[in-house]
Amino acid sequence: MVVIGICGVTGAQGGAVAKECIKHNYLVRGLTRNIDSDKAIKLTKAGVTLVQADFDNKDSLKNVFAGCDAVFIMTNFWEHMDAKKEYQQAKSLIDSAVESNISHIVWSTLEDTRDYEDNIAYLGEYKVPHLDEKGMVSKYLKTLKINATHLYTSFFYENFTGMMKLTKDADGVRRLCMPMGDSILPIVTIEDIGKMVHKIVEDKIYGDVSVASDHLTGTDMAKVFSEVLEEPVEYVPVPASTYRGFGFPGCEDIGNMFEFKDVHNKEFCQLRNMDDVKKIITPISFKEWCISNKESL
Repeated sequence: MVVIGICGVTGAQGGAVAKECIKHNYLVRGLTRNIDSDKAIKLTKAGVTLVQADFDNKDSLKNVFAGCDAVFIMTNFWEHMDAKKEYQQAKSLIDSAVESNISHIVWSTLEDTRDYEDNIAYLGEYKVPHLDEKGMVSKYLKTLKINATHLYTSFFYENFTGMMKLTKDADGVRRLCMPMGDSILPIVTIEDIGKMVHKIVEDKIYGDVSVASDHLTGTDMAKVFSEVLEEPVEYVPVPASTYRGFGFPGCEDIGNMFEFKDVHNKEFCQLRNMDDVKKIITPISFKEWCISNKESL
């Protein structure tokens, strides 16, 4: 029986991976800072073995993966919005896995946008902080002699039930504002991330792998929202400079993220090619997901 260690098991990605692996009778060891939280208790009842671990304390990570066949490692930039901390957390987790002689590391990653030539304004030493250090972690992981999969994720559907939930303006219309013009945005539901990680571990798929559930423009997404919600939803392709000035925490970072995906659209989409994804899993379309989650939109 496969034993998989999962970081961030009480969060979105880690929780989705745990749910899928449990479905396939894997033994799941979940890392979390608080083993007494409501989410943690619910996971325990579902069969997850919880291990208390502080990603900022390397000593607390010693032997947390001992006995695992594979590990899923992810970090949450938005928990602290500190790119340097994110890198150190990921490196400590990877080093712990290596010290425990884990045979397969699956790392949830994104591009280091500084490797691309463009005119996107730097934010300090980064273009897109929540992407760039994940890319740096991938570079570190590739120096190690271990079977590893770098899983390039996409913009989460679930953002539309959270940080980017569409609320009605004064005129009663919901508006989707993104600095993407007519470019295509690869998007993914966390359920498909869970399915992809399970297949990667089950089939021992190494190297660079990407996951997306759909490829849509802003206009396409607004149309789906309108059809499912049965009310008008408009797409407003604002300039990136305008988005960076919206004033919410992280707006500069997210504005640069969208600009990066717009400027390098062909390459960004090709890495997340749907034909390649469908060779491994059957993805859930954005419309299917919206119908299932209508009450939360």
